[in-house]
Amino acid sequence: MVASPAEAREALLDPGDALDLRARATPSPAWTELGFLELVPGELVRPVEVHLAGVEATRALGARLSGQLRAGDLVVLTGPLGAGKTALAQGIGAGLGVRGPVTSPTFVLARVHRGAVPLVHVDAYRLRGDGDPGGPSGPPVHLDDLDLDDELPHAVTVVEWGEGVVEALAPSRLEVLLARGGGTISTGTDHRTARIRPVGPRWSVVHPP
Repeated sequence: MVASPAEAREALLDPGDALDLRARATPSPAWTELGFLELVPGELVRPVEVHLAGVEATRALGARLSGQLRAGDLVVLTGPLGAGKTALAQGIGAGLGVRGPVTSPTFVLARVHRGAVPLVHVDAYRLRGDGDPGGPSGPPVHLDDLDLDDELPHAVTVVEWGEGVVEALAPSRLEVLLARGGGTISTGTDHRTARIRPVGPRWSVVHPP
């Protein structure tokens, strides 16, 4: 945990294996300029950009995230086609030890993968509606149509294309913004990036649940 804006600047130069930087502080221009947002009162958080060398590295990040997840958690995945949303969900499923392959649920909207902690894998693309420039055409599908109420408290729920659609499902969530670079890195594999932003008291280290 960083303690001052100056220390935060140093930490951003070499964040190590951190996925975000946090500080106990009052929001101020010094923190805002560094990209910090208030997670809960008195705690600031700033996502660190994670560079991923292709699909396997994306799955590995998902497996790493799974170690921090528990039943009732909501993970919202955002990013363009090919950025790695399904690969990240596959890594989370592997880390949780769920049964069966984790594949894109585009046509069925949601799948429940059983395990010690089940995984509910949702594709919210069709929930975005005709009014969304990035959404589909055709008959609208609503969040209530997924009938997730019975599953949510007992599972980790991962939602692809979920930004602006599923935030009401839980008071806290992890938002993962995935992007795909225009070129390749030195290894010749796809270059992807991820930013992981915690939202709400579930992810506060100052006020644990």
